[in-house]
Amino acid sequence: MNPLVKNLTKQLTCSICLDTYTEPKTISCLHTFCCECLERHARVSQRQGKFRCPECQAEIDLPQGNRFDRLPNSFFHKSLLGVLEAEDREAIPREQQDTCSQHTEERVRYYCSSCKVCICPICVTEDHRGHAFDVLEKAVQEEKKNIVSTVQTIKEKANLFRAELRKLEETSEDVEMIIAIAKQEVSEATEHVITKTRQQEKQLLESLEVIRRKRLERVNSAKQELESLVKMLQGAEFAEDLVQRGSTVDIIQNKNKLRQKLEELRGVEVPKHRQATFVKFTAASQHNFKLGSIQVSEKPVIAAKSTLEGLDQTFQVGEEGKFTLCPRTSEGEMSDYADLKDQVELLITPAKDVTNVTVNEKYDGNFGLEFTPKVPGAYSIEVKINGDKLPTCPTIVQVKERELVVVGELKLKLFPGDKLERLYGVAVNTDGQIVVTDNRGKCVYVFDKDGNCMRKIGSKRSYTGQFQFPNGISFLNNNEVLIADSSNCRIQRLNIQTEAIVASLGRKGREKGEFGMPINVTVDDKERIVVTEWDNHRIQVMSKEGESIFTFGDDGPEKLHYPSCCLPYKNVFLVTDAGNHCIKAFDQSGIFLYKFGKRGYQDGQFKTPNGLLVDSSNNLLVCDSGNNRVQQFSLDGRFTGKSITRLSDPTSITKAPDGGILVTSFDEKKVYILK
Repeated sequence: MNPLVKNLTKQLTCSICLDTYTEPKTISCLHTFCCECLERHARVSQRQGKFRCPECQAEIDLPQGNRFDRLPNSFFHKSLLGVLEAEDREAIPREQQDTCSQHTEERVRYYCSSCKVCICPICVTEDHRGHAFDVLEKAVQEEKKNIVSTVQTIKEKANLFRAELRKLEETSEDVEMIIAIAKQEVSEATEHVITKTRQQEKQLLESLEVIRRKRLERVNSAKQELESLVKMLQGAEFAEDLVQRGSTVDIIQNKNKLRQKLEELRGVEVPKHRQATFVKFTAASQHNFKLGSIQVSEKPVIAAKSTLEGLDQTFQVGEEGKFTLCPRTSEGEMSDYADLKDQVELLITPAKDVTNVTVNEKYDGNFGLEFTPKVPGAYSIEVKINGDKLPTCPTIVQVKERELVVVGELKLKLFPGDKLERLYGVAVNTDGQIVVTDNRGKCVYVFDKDGNCMRKIGSKRSYTGQFQFPNGISFLNNNEVLIADSSNCRIQRLNIQTEAIVASLGRKGREKGEFGMPINVTVDDKERIVVTEWDNHRIQVMSKEGESIFTFGDDGPEKLHYPSCCLPYKNVFLVTDAGNHCIKAFDQSGIFLYKFGKRGYQDGQFKTPNGLLVDSSNNLLVCDSGNNRVQQFSLDGRFTGKSITRLSDPTSITKAPDGGILVTSFDEKKVYILK
């Protein structure tokens, strides 16, 4: 135990909860704890009158007895997370070496990456055998470098905040000067009129004072915000202090906490000051006994001078339409008005056929106006500023059917000697890994985001982990997929990283929990497994564990006939009824709602429809397999677009992380990329 004992009255930091507090302290070892943490974490030894520090295990003499409420208020920690003054820190003798908490005779020489602790050579051979570790000095040097670099970045950002503070100070001085000049002019004019105008003088001065207070309130509010941010950024200096003065153990043990805090500070954005105030007093002629008037202006934007750009472009259904509002003042200048966004109104008719209508301020002072049309046709666009329409409004724009364009093919690089036979299902996780089922090849391929084959899983058998005509596939989480193992009449849950089968669900039959050629499988937002059964002409909804909840589509006037895909979307199940060549919608309990489409090759008609997808703009995309195309519909069944290039037997469709659309070709054994 360190012999240094000293009474201080200053702010300390608890070594456990990191809360700070100020009250007289007795320093008896090198750690500080608030009373609350002492009561929660400390261990009182069997010897009466002794307290064992939970950090360094030093025994401390209690003032009287061993009750927690009789303990010294805190114990000072040598870590730089404490807040002793510099001269007090220097007075504390430093340990020459750090010893292992498990083997007190040994010095810590390594850092175990697996356990995130510093260890000695004995620990390496005993408790940490087989773990990943590195020499302690090597680990801490890299951490010091990262901390110093991050602190330097934050210091530079603090300088930007100080620059903004100086601008606010200058604005404050300008406001004071402008108001002072106006007041002086009011007073000079008042001296030239009769006493009856004194009341007018008072009213005008009061009006100016109100303006001054309001303007300065804005400035002071912005100043306080910046001062608070600068103070917060300055708090990062403790990390630099830790690097310079802390022991290697302190640095390595606190590195994760420091990284998180420093990343938060580095991400703080510098607010921009755009406040502008214009005040002018105009003296009236002397014969009418009026002093004059006060004019306050923010250079307001007016609709008559503002313009719209980008309305001459081609708008397509389901694609975000963007155009630009260029706000101007009465002099035709670009506006710098701070609250203009709240005065801009975008109205599009018919409103029921558009979604995602937004107004966003751009960096150059203009405004981006956005909307997504649901169906083709004419749309009326009207823009208002502070209730006034732009002179060119309303304006009519034509929205065309969406043209889905094939921008390329996914280059799948197989292992030497392998070849694809019949592609069916495709799924992509959030890491960009792509999984496809080879129906005739009886296997599953896993590719990275660049198309390089990582794994080939399965073969033609009925055993677990093997497949007989695998078809639909869907990710349950980032590592696990559900596979419709059609001819084996089961759903297999596969871990694509370990190649292990986590579970196998179902068997051949027509009862609940049994399947008749499951051709597709997916997961809804309640984590229920939804299975499309080709031979049983139904959809079966199951729990995540594989317990059957209910089935639908196999009875009633709108029975399914060879369904090929079921897509849960919000509160609706959308089903491709391949045998009836249409799309049918059911509610969450399986009750029929509506249908659209019929057999044919015209727009909105189908021939053996298959895979379904709802894209980011709420468009329903349907693989119209027999017609060799992908069609697009609104969710209520209105035709809105199609692919303009022939797609050979498109079967399954999904979204890629980059926004592209992937479509498998069953017979050409390729994956199209659509935009």
